[in-house]
Amino acid sequence: MAHYTPLSAAQLAEACAAFGLPPPDRVQPEPKGRVNTSFHLWSGGERWFLRIAEAATPAEVAFEAEVLRYLHAAHYPVARLVPAAGGLPSVTVAGRPAVLFAYAAGEEKASAELTADHCRRIGEQLGRLHDLAAGFTEERPNPYGPERVAAWLGGLGDGGADVEVRAALPLFRRELAAAGALPGAPRGLCHGDLFTDNVLWLGDRVGTILDWEMSCTEAFAWDLAVAVDAWCYTDRHDHLRAVALLEGYRSRRRVEPETVAALHAFARFQALRWAVGRLRTFPAGRPAGGEVAWKDWRRYRDRLQDLVAMGPEGYLRLLGLGR
Repeated sequence: MAHYTPLSAAQLAEACAAFGLPPPDRVQPEPKGRVNTSFHLWSGGERWFLRIAEAATPAEVAFEAEVLRYLHAAHYPVARLVPAAGGLPSVTVAGRPAVLFAYAAGEEKASAELTADHCRRIGEQLGRLHDLAAGFTEERPNPYGPERVAAWLGGLGDGGADVEVRAALPLFRRELAAAGALPGAPRGLCHGDLFTDNVLWLGDRVGTILDWEMSCTEAFAWDLAVAVDAWCYTDRHDHLRAVALLEGYRSRRRVEPETVAALHAFARFQALRWAVGRLRTFPAGRPAGGEVAWKDWRRYRDRLQDLVAMGPEGYLRLLGLGR
């Protein structure tokens, strides 16, 4: 369980008061997650979700809040952010920014449960998000661009004693060099982290899209590529799922020729980003005790190898956009 900042009953009551709520009747730590400390709270006869940002700066928290306010006003399926006194997006709890959300009902779907229709619905929501991006004026550079990944990769050195890491480093270095010349493409507000565990479903309908901490201003091709690899890969890239996701996207928004041309390059870079990021987080492999949800870096190494092998034309065929 990723709980880095334990809070006393007095601290939790003080946090609730800052959001205009009475002390909580019940508190349940959220067992998932790696970056933040989070709690489910029952206060004033309702259920809430309190998140303590362990790494984000107040400016980054404020940007996410603007994203959520904008999307909520547009009736996009996001959790409602509860403003603190004076309309502030966050308060300081134990020296860290804390935000409060109204509880969002719904269930995650395991990868084995997903169908092409689920992927189509995700594509629809992603297309709608990118369409709404035209009216969002705030900007934030992608915090996980090539420079950040280069620093992570440099920290791995020669890979140490792990044979698989050493074998993967030449591929990672070649892909990092290629990412230094990512193509220009239409940009705007992107989610940046549209993984399966960031969507709550109400039956087969998208109920809530969660975790906007990585939202940023980036090429729409980045968001599409992340979604395809998150939703359309099992032990290989699934053509039917990928086609359905793109069909859903195109039902809400046109895919510009520049985005089509950029998709494969961004697909390779996002696979590199997740592989190296996971390897950096879990340098010694699976942690003992199961306190943090382990994510295998090799899953994204495999995706990256597959993407390199299929090439730009093969990737477009995978998505139903090529000949």
